[in-house]
Order: sequence, then structure tokens, then C-alpha cells
Amino acid sequence: MEWNAVIVEDEHYLAQVLEKMIGEVKPECNILTKLTGVNQAIEWFRNHPEPCLVFMDIQLADGICFDVFEAVDLSNKGIVFTTAYDEYMLDAFEYNSISYLLKPIKKDSLIKVFEKIENIMSTFGQEQQGDYQHRLSQLAQHISKIAPRFRQRFMIAKADGYIQLPVHDIACFYVVEKVVQALSFGGKIHVLDFTLDKLEEELDQDIFFRANRQYIINLNAIERIENYFGGKLIIRLKPEISKEKIVVSRSKAQMLKKWLDR
Repeated sequence: MEWNAVIVEDEHYLAQVLEKMIGEVKPECNILTKLTGVNQAIEWFRNHPEPCLVFMDIQLADGICFDVFEAVDLSNKGIVFTTAYDEYMLDAFEYNSISYLLKPIKKDSLIKVFEKIENIMSTFGQEQQGDYQHRLSQLAQHISKIAPRFRQRFMIAKADGYIQLPVHDIACFYVVEKVVQALSFGGKIHVLDFTLDKLEEELDQDIFFRANRQYIINLNAIERIENYFGGKLIIRLKPEISKEKIVVSRSKAQMLKKWLDR
């Protein structure tokens, strides 16, 4: 059976090496195209919705590959991340990651990737009809249901470019005059082009709680909870973060208690 695959790699030589290695390991794997960056990948995937296997470098010349996932739906594609660094490993597995290859990629590691895909597909697709591409799509969707995708970082615009702000570094999100801001554990404030409603959808609700219409709080930022009049509660953040008093309504107070008592 023929497989369709795409390589996303900004170094031309490395893309060629990977394509040649794939041809030796899995001759029936057809490389549809080689893409060099985030913007090119977004454009290509928007116009080519067919299922395929994607070998994706994480650090690309024009950004981080996770930006591609924010722009287009790749839930019907199996992703094999490739990188010279292992710092993004946990982030990678938040997406439809089938495997994670460290550079320089070795042939035995690539063989194991294809063996892993075949083993999972043979188990998952025993009672399913269709070719490998259809089953690969089912596999990717199955993986995405097992591992929900939560936002991992924000790209923050600065005067001279952009910085990455990891979600776990944020103590709380709040609204000031209709502008959403993120307060880091280090006390820095960053402006975000999001609504709190949108953030609530994208954040891990095991870590973040929507306290009221103005605040979303990181569990690790809470110093203590105090009783307030009318059955309300007050959240006190750790002093080094903020002295702000955050009021939780009576209707949400019980939800907050259950969220904390797990």
C-alpha cells in the first residue's frame, strides 16, 4: 500500500537526507512535498486536506511549528516531530504526535517509527475498511481524542520582534478596559489579543479556573481562599504576584471548592 507523507524542514539538506532515508526504509511512502516554514506549511495544508503522515521539524526559520496547528486543523494527520532538541517533547505530545525523532535522525529510529505506526494501525484498524491513508486518518483522530490539545504558549509582539510566553509561566489572565492581559509569576504584564471566553476554551481546566468575568486564575498562583459576605469567596494570589482581591460569586463558589478539592 502506498503512503503519502509531507516533510516540513527549513534546512534543505536535512530535508533531502530525510526523504532519502524514508525511501530506503519505506519505499511505498510517497513524499508529496517538502515545506520549509510555518507560513508555507499553513498555506499548503489549507489547500491539501487529504490525510497524510507529516514529518515536522519543530524549530523553523519563521517560527515554531506549533503555530501551524493554531492556524489549520491537522487532526486527520499523523505527526512525527523531528528536532535537535528534546525541550519540546512534552509540548509535542499535546498534538497528534505518533513519535518524536531527535536529530541527527538514525535509520533504526525511523524504522521503529514506521513499525510503531503499522502496529497501532493493525490493532486499531482490524475491523475497519479502507486503505492505509484512511486508517492513518482514523489513527490521528483517535490519538487526538486520547490526548486533548491545550494551548501551550503565546507569541507576544515586542518592538523588535516576538517572544514566547509559556502558559505555565502565567499566574492569571484579567481584563482592564476591555483589554486582556497576562500576569506572569515574575510580575510581568503582557497584552494578549484574546477574549477571556476564548482563553477559557483553550486552557487546561485542571490548571486554570474562571473566577469571574474579569479573571482566569492559575492554581499555582493561589495563596489562600477567604469567606466573603453573601456566600461569596475571595481568592488571594501569592503576595509576590499581586495583592489584588478577586471575588468569586456565590454561584461559582461551590465550583471553586470542588475544583480545589481534587
